Amino acid sequence: MNRTLAALALSLLAAPAAAHDYMLGALEIAHPHAIASLPGAKAGSAYLAVTNTGPSDDRLIEVRGDLPSIQIHDVVTEDGVTRMIEQEEGLLLPVGETVTLAPGGMHLMLMGLSAPLVEGEALPLTLVFEEAGEIAVEFTFEARGDAMDHAGHGGHGDGS
Repeated sequence: MNRTLAALALSLLAAPAAAHDYMLGALEIAHPHAIASLPGAKAGSAYLAVTNTGPSDDRLIEVRGDLPSIQIHDVVTEDGVTRMIEQEEGLLLPVGETVTLAPGGMHLMLMGLSAPLVEGEALPLTLVFEEAGEIAVEFTFEARGDAMDHAGHGGHGDGS
C-alpha cells in the first residue's frame, strides 16, 4: 500500500498541468506557454486554450506585457501562400467552446524580444477580455521540439 501511495504522489508531482491553469469568471485558461526561441530571434509565439463556460460570448481583446508589441495572429493559406494576419478585433470566445492557440494556427506574437525565450523560464502577461476583465498569467517557455511535437506542426515567428 505504501508503494502505491508513493507512486501516486510522484505521478502527481510529475504532472504540473493543473497548476498551470487559470480561471477568470466563466473562462478556463489552460496551458499558457511559449516556445523557447533561438538566440537573436526578435519575435516569439505563445499559446493557450480558453474555454468559455459562461452564458454569453466573450473576446480576448488585448494581451499586455513587458514587450514592445503583443498581437493576436491567425495563420491562413491562400493560393499556396501562408501568411499571418493580425486579429485586430481580438479573439472571439463563443459560449460552450474551447478556442485553442497552437503552432501552425492562431497564436500570440511576442514582438521585439531583447533576449531569447529560454526553456524553463516564464513570462508574465496580462490577458484582457471584453466581458470577464483581466487576469495575470505566467507563460512558461517549453523546449522547441517538445512543444512542436505536441502540436503536430512546425512553428514560425519564433526564430524557426
